[in-house]
Amino acid sequence: MFRIDGINGESIVVDGAWVEKLRANTSRGRNPADQYSGTEVKELTRRKKLFGGEKEHLLQVIVSVGTFYSLMVPAERRAEVDALIAELEQARDRARS
Repeated sequence: MFRIDGINGESIVVDGAWVEKLRANTSRGRNPADQYSGTEVKELTRRKKLFGGEKEHLLQVIVSVGTFYSLMVPAERRAEVDALIAELEQARDRARS
């Protein structure tokens, strides 16, 4: 099982032949891993406070598994995003075998 936690209490879990989106540890969607068709990663920068000068760098991860699951992750956790993509590809390939 592989799990990546994003900001705002959201997570994506790859568990065997399934990919699941969680919000506050409650399932918001679950699809078979063999429907995985790709991941798009966008780099974003936003202010931490409405009128503050401090900014945070984020990655928006969009996983396509029949539907789309989106997750925001701090940019410094890029290695975890890459591990998620590798896990999704392996789960898809195992499910198709």
